[in-house]
Amino acid sequence: FHKESTAEDNRPQECKDGGDAAQNAAAASAFAANMLMLVFSPVVGSLSDCHGRRAFLVATSALLATTPLSLLLIQISDRASPYWYYFSRAIQGLVYSSSICFTVLADVMPPKMRSPSNGLFLATYLFGNGMSQILAKVLSHLMVTIVASILLLSGCIFIIMVFRESLPEEARRKALSNRREEENNWGRVILRPIRELSILNRNKFFRLLAVVSVCSGMTHSSDSTLIVYYMKNQLDIGYQSIATMFFFKSLVGVLVNVFLVKLAIGCLREKRAITLGLMLGTIHNLFWGLASTQWGIFAGMVASEFAGIHFPILVGMRSANVGEEEQGRVQGAFFALEAIADAVGPVLLQGIYDQTENTVRPGPGFMFVVAALIYVFGAIAACMLPADKANVTSRTRGENTETDICRESLPAIS
Repeated sequence: FHKESTAEDNRPQECKDGGDAAQNAAAASAFAANMLMLVFSPVVGSLSDCHGRRAFLVATSALLATTPLSLLLIQISDRASPYWYYFSRAIQGLVYSSSICFTVLADVMPPKMRSPSNGLFLATYLFGNGMSQILAKVLSHLMVTIVASILLLSGCIFIIMVFRESLPEEARRKALSNRREEENNWGRVILRPIRELSILNRNKFFRLLAVVSVCSGMTHSSDSTLIVYYMKNQLDIGYQSIATMFFFKSLVGVLVNVFLVKLAIGCLREKRAITLGLMLGTIHNLFWGLASTQWGIFAGMVASEFAGIHFPILVGMRSANVGEEEQGRVQGAFFALEAIADAVGPVLLQGIYDQTENTVRPGPGFMFVVAALIYVFGAIAACMLPADKANVTSRTRGENTETDICRESLPAIS
């Protein structure tokens, strides 16, 4: 890690005000994107069950490309408003890319292979995220924006020219038939998002899975946003060191998702693997809450990637408990729920930080201790998941799932 200068900030007040305005605009655009996801994600997922995934993949790729294109416009034109950039970030909530991508994987992969496939998908994302840290160091701001624009536009063209529709025809017909029956029963279009979200209340398994998703979403979104400010403001870690830590964090994430997800499922089965991941989430937040050096923060970052094994398994577990005609709907509904968690989590923990920032006890790191407790609550909910529905690989192999380590260790809860 680099030892960087911590000299007093002598920037003009206008620059400081501009930075504050940018941070506020970023927060507002993130909130708007989450609210759009809440409304549109379940609807888009259900529509993709009826009309296919390809058109929505093109739409989400085009929306993603508007962000570097708007930034490029700002860089080459003095008259362009910076708020176009934040607007482009907000409208990405109309069609959420991860929801569609995970649905496509569910279309083409058998149930027992979905979680490892989700892990490989996340590994490629983390690899790209790690490589982006290098691009930012070797290219100018303008060239980084141009490269990002070209890559995203190329992805959009690739989907149009090469990508084949993944939705099975039989699943499409079933989804259309179910849609007509629901329209006759429910009526008004304005209730459509609520109707699609009702899948979360289908049975005890989905309700518990929703609790796990909320706990995971609240803490993950907070960890990914607040930790950077915490490192800079409380521990005075320089931006070069922060970039280096995130680079190695991404590489660890790639290895975990490529190798460890499948290994954890094979050794522990899905339910125990999710519980283990959530408990590791507790540990890495405690690392951050108690850390007084950048090495302590880095240790927490590494642990956070191991904790991430629960997410691809969680996504695969959702898809394995619905039919082919509801893959888009279930992913859209759960990602809409996580949008709420993404919006609430940072606000809650930031409020705790504001109250403890200048205290000795509990101290500014107390927000991460609260995040650790949220992970514990999610782990308890994961232990309560019915093993016959949660352990997808055992179910597909016809193995007995009655014996469950979580039930044995937490009999009062189960």
